[in-house]
Amino acid sequence: MKKWIGVLIIVQTVLFSMLIIQLDKMTDTIAEVGSMIVTKEGSLAWGGGLPTTDYILFGILIILGIYLVVPKDKIKW
Repeated sequence: MKKWIGVLIIVQTVLFSMLIIQLDKMTDTIAEVGSMIVTKEGSLAWGGGLPTTDYILFGILIILGIYLVVPKDKIKW
């Protein structure tokens, strides 16, 4: 049962993160039309993107899922 919960966490995290990243890319293209950032050099640049904490949380969830999938006797701390 623990193994299936781990697999479920991994699969849901991968699918959810793919969805979030695609939605972020889609909203970036829409938002680029209305908001731009002026850089120090005076040129315009887009300042969007997912925060790094989102990628860290996705990674933590995948590691948790792998921990639940791998048997305890194979994990050496």
